[in-house]
Amino acid sequence: MSLENDLKQIGLEEKEAKVYLAALELGPTNIQNLTKKSEIKRSTVYEMIRNLKLMGLILETTKGKRRLFIASEPENLKRSIKSKERILNNILPELIAISNVGFIKPKITFYEGKDGLREIYHNTLKIKGNVVLWVSSTQNIAETVGKEFLEKYIEKRTKKGIRTKSLHITSKGMYDYKYLNPATYKETLREVRFAPPEIVFPNTIAIYDNSVSIINSKKESFGFIIESADYAQSMKVFYDLLWNISKPYGDMNFDNKNKSVENNDTEEKEDDYWNVK
Repeated sequence: MSLENDLKQIGLEEKEAKVYLAALELGPTNIQNLTKKSEIKRSTVYEMIRNLKLMGLILETTKGKRRLFIASEPENLKRSIKSKERILNNILPELIAISNVGFIKPKITFYEGKDGLREIYHNTLKIKGNVVLWVSSTQNIAETVGKEFLEKYIEKRTKKGIRTKSLHITSKGMYDYKYLNPATYKETLREVRFAPPEIVFPNTIAIYDNSVSIINSKKESFGFIIESADYAQSMKVFYDLLWNISKPYGDMNFDNKNKSVENNDTEEKEDDYWNVK
């Protein structure tokens, strides 16, 4: 990047930067030389000189009847920036006080494919808090992001000290999942409950900070993150309701009074399902 672009990065306009650099190279000089060196028309050079004088970056002197312009030492740039920073620090509390934040538009980011869905999981590792609320079918997770990725994710999350409250939706195909074993819950910082079998929930949801992540099934293979304090708070209320009717491992005797005798075979299969080794 050129010096001219660097000066623009710290607040000078393009033509101000051209005139200042020309003055630095020329030393004490007149308007004609500055016009020629900067390749800017004379009237504009005068305007830029006025601006630079206000910044303390150009000085004016006379030699006989001639007006000369001198670029101040580059250290003045640093002093000018620090001066602006002090002014900003002084007025920042007042700016915050009068700012209108009554309307905040939620941010929604979409992700597609396996790599995109994995990015949603990585996002939960960047939380400011230390708890992620999950609702998921382990089978659905394994199908969308891969069982091996899921296991590595849990290990990374544990190393970061991020805890989870996990609501598992009952599904088949979970027997060989490494961290389904209740003996792993404590070491992986998980509090786990299992939703009643009659609840069907094909999506995976994560709630953390002011964000809600939703991952659809493998069939649809997309997900999105909604950043909204109000929406996150609403989802936490629904989460708590579902958590309160769910059971810890080993206590899955849900009330099945309304099931007929004809469903005994199904009940036995569900009982067998919970006998996870």
